[in-house]
Amino acid sequence: MTKSSSLPQVINVVVRPEGVLTIDFDNGDQGDLQLSSHLSLTGYFAPLAQQDFFQRVFVDHGTLCWPNNIDLDPVVVYAWTVGEPIELAQAQPA
Repeated sequence: MTKSSSLPQVINVVVRPEGVLTIDFDNGDQGDLQLSSHLSLTGYFAPLAQQDFFQRVFVDHGTLCWPNNIDLDPVVVYAWTVGEPIELAQAQPA
């Protein structure tokens, strides 16, 4: 993985068969993501289970988005795609 001082952002996405997304990040990393392995495609995410809707994915300001205001946090998408744990910021004492 290429280390960067900023959080990776999505710059491109390609829909592959079987509900897989190939995702390019601005730090040079790339990978395939099977959303159904990480999300229950029910409730808010239920439309993503429909292939015609799933294929309408687009990138907006570094974020994976679909119509109906469905989007996924790029930090989470990055962690799922490259298999690296999410590092959460530590709360600073007041």
